[in-house]
Amino acid sequence: MKQYRSLFRNRNFLLHWLAGAISNVGDFFNTLALVKLLSEDPAHLGLYMAVIMVAHMLPGLVLGPVAGVMADRLPRKVIMIISDVLRAGLMVGLVVVRQPVQILTLVALAAIVSAFFNPASNALMPSLVAKEELVTAGSLSVMTQRMAMLLGNGIGAWFLMAAGAHNVFYVDAASFVVSALMVAGIRVKAATVPTPDRAEAESGAGLWGKFRGDIGEALAFLRNAPVVRHLLGTLAITSVADSALNVLLIPFFMIGLGLAAASIGFVNALFGGASVIGALVIGAMGHRVHWRHLMSYGMVFGWFVMMAALLTDSVVPSITFLTLLGLGSGAMNVGLQAAIGELVPDHVRGRVFSAWGMVNSSIYVVGVTAAGLLSDKFGPTRTLMGFTTFFLLGAIYAFIAFRRPPAVRTEAEPAAVAD
Repeated sequence: MKQYRSLFRNRNFLLHWLAGAISNVGDFFNTLALVKLLSEDPAHLGLYMAVIMVAHMLPGLVLGPVAGVMADRLPRKVIMIISDVLRAGLMVGLVVVRQPVQILTLVALAAIVSAFFNPASNALMPSLVAKEELVTAGSLSVMTQRMAMLLGNGIGAWFLMAAGAHNVFYVDAASFVVSALMVAGIRVKAATVPTPDRAEAESGAGLWGKFRGDIGEALAFLRNAPVVRHLLGTLAITSVADSALNVLLIPFFMIGLGLAAASIGFVNALFGGASVIGALVIGAMGHRVHWRHLMSYGMVFGWFVMMAALLTDSVVPSITFLTLLGLGSGAMNVGLQAAIGELVPDHVRGRVFSAWGMVNSSIYVVGVTAAGLLSDKFGPTRTLMGFTTFFLLGAIYAFIAFRRPPAVRTEAEPAAVAD
């Protein structure tokens, strides 16, 4: 656990991590309360949940370029603080409104704000830790997300029953305020600014010209960084599988395994618990393993346990294999964070994270739609088998693309000034 002790002694990383942990737990509180409010109109609940899913996907797809440029142009912690304050206000607004349209509008606005927060937060984290700590930091982030799922669902369900939906929204608003205060305490040593040559070229350009220049710089980086392109390509392939899992696991539990709806929460808790254990192990030992191995072997493992779960016609073995899927998922996510932190220079990191967010959102929109349509025709089990193959395809692509350890980029970055 030496790696974890070193990270927790890093004040800046600790504040960043705690801010994310607290707001993530609040988000799961929020989801349960939204379902409670919208279920008062059960005839349209399915439509409302679909709108919420689209509202969470579209902002990253549409606003990705703008959010990425802002994350590289402006102080990232300022973006995060403003976003947290705005989201706190929107959560308080959910206490006041009553109509489903008003509720969904505030949810959509919160998703738009999150589209700016996430690239800034993701791009800031690698600059807070040393290169050799990237895997452990990524593991801790993944573990925190899974723990938030467990705590948010468990404590949130109890709090919802005891205090009601409106008080849940107050708690979520408070979590964003606490997150903003913690982010404000982060001390970033330097912020990137344009080099003199770039500043001179921009001096006569308008806002649109500067925006185009920023997007062009990110595209030029990707053209000259085949390793990063291969990384994003690998993730795009595996995201096809992920998109189907998000929409078809519940039908598989209920139709394929015959589970009652009340039992699904228990299965989700097991999955989250396995992810936490996996992230802990990866964080403690993963610094000895290159991120390309974490990702590629994690994909193979994910394909194997998912296929085993689908082929096993029994509840306990299937759930056991699905629980183990959390280990592979943790390895893939940790590998991604370590890879981007190592390969992508700080001055374009926000735009690269946003580019990936756009690609991922596009794949999810298409994948979720296709999985739903195919499931109606072939059933959830067969459809999941087809989509799960993309884990194996992603692993094969990764093994070919990353046969040798990629070289770390060492070219000079734009000038830096004190933040």
